[in-house]
Amino acid sequence: MKTTTRIRTTTAVAGLILAMFTTAQPAPAFDVRDVFSVGAAYTTHLFFHELGHQSVAMQVGATGTEMHFFTRRGGNFYAGLSTYDTIPDKSRLPYAVAGDRMAGLTFDYALESYRHHPTTYNKALMFFSCADFLVYTLVANYVHPGDNMYDPNLIRKETGCSKGVLLSLVAGKTLLNAYRAINPKVTFAPEIWVDSTSAALLVRIPF
Repeated sequence: MKTTTRIRTTTAVAGLILAMFTTAQPAPAFDVRDVFSVGAAYTTHLFFHELGHQSVAMQVGATGTEMHFFTRRGGNFYAGLSTYDTIPDKSRLPYAVAGDRMAGLTFDYALESYRHHPTTYNKALMFFSCADFLVYTLVANYVHPGDNMYDPNLIRKETGCSKGVLLSLVAGKTLLNAYRAINPKVTFAPEIWVDSTSAALLVRIPF
């Protein structure tokens, strides 16, 4: 039986974060074309999140790895999920955080792109890659706390941290990135580091 990681649709997210992105730079009035841009941004974010899991899975020698999008399993709908048959026990933590690590890289790209081209696509890609894991953690903590197929629950299981500690770390990273979006002078950035057996949340400060 395959182990899965899933990511839920993030249409309902924190209004504060959305407001922070809205004030980052002026953008044209919202129209029908923007709906497609937002959809494309979410799909991009979703793809790279799952690709992050797959990259670690290949690095550590996991077997039977697959990615699926907008699919049904066991009567449930999943926007995206990554699966494997087997993975080394010591690699479960880096695998679990790899999706959010990739989301951080996606956010950095979207932020730089938005500053040069303030399009709806770039703004939406920033938003999804910044806020998604916060929503994911809230859902995992308080809606499905016992489901080990959710990345945040796997992270808690592997690290032994509490729901509150994990949520605080994720919220802090999210707010730091949101602050970067509205303040171009900020040079520090949160960063997730992984290798084949461990993972860490860092703050990158250029010297």
